[in-house]
Amino acid sequence: MEAIGGWIKDARPNRHYRRLEDIAGSELRPDRIAYFEDYRRRYFNDRLVPGQGAEDILRALHDHGGVPARWMDLGAGVTTLFWATAVKMPGEVAACDLVPEALHVLSSFKDGDEVPQCYRDALAMLGRSRQEFDAVRNLQWTFHIFDCLGPWPAPPAANAHDLITAIGCFGLAPNADGYAAAFAAAAANLAPAGRFIGADWIRSARFVDLEGHDNSYISAELSAACADRAGLELLSLEKIQIDGDLYYDAVIVWAFGNRRDVTA
Repeated sequence: MEAIGGWIKDARPNRHYRRLEDIAGSELRPDRIAYFEDYRRRYFNDRLVPGQGAEDILRALHDHGGVPARWMDLGAGVTTLFWATAVKMPGEVAACDLVPEALHVLSSFKDGDEVPQCYRDALAMLGRSRQEFDAVRNLQWTFHIFDCLGPWPAPPAANAHDLITAIGCFGLAPNADGYAAAFAAAAANLAPAGRFIGADWIRSARFVDLEGHDNSYISAELSAACADRAGLELLSLEKIQIDGDLYYDAVIVWAFGNRRDVTA
């Protein structure tokens, strides 16, 4: 299967929380490992392409992410280390995904020393150093397997997080109600002075026809309404049109903070 969206639509929701280290090597499917490695190399390897939303997400993380003691990245796939180019020295990093093979590829890449060109471009754009990037990469990360679109299991929710990111995650919900439920579940685990930053790509008609998942319900208004219900304050919210892409028409980039601390 060709790596396009960075997700596997027939992956069954995992209702039982596990850590990546709990998964025996024999349980990991080689075809899924190959899929996620292909996705990483296909889309997060060459130069940073402007106008696709990535630079807007990086700036939102850099400008509004604070200096988190605990950062949790939902729907991490293989990309958490790329977004880490913009996050200012977290104390802990927790990557969460439904599919263990995605986290396996992420963990292996994180433990290596490869720095693809788009990572270097992101660091240069944000004025951050290789030493800062390496410091985050060299932390002891944790990898959590559960369905971020469903109710959260107890273990990863035991401590509130100063930064929670959901980049390309909630837009995989089946409808607006599912999006709102996933948003609320994540926001409930945000620390009092925490930040909640994410992005939702709106699929093109071609991509909907190809994979059958229509997420045209996504809008800036939906994200803002979910944040308001969760008691969060707007930090930034923008819809970026994507021209000339076969699979995505636009991306909504948002950043919210708990009302007790809305300093940018």
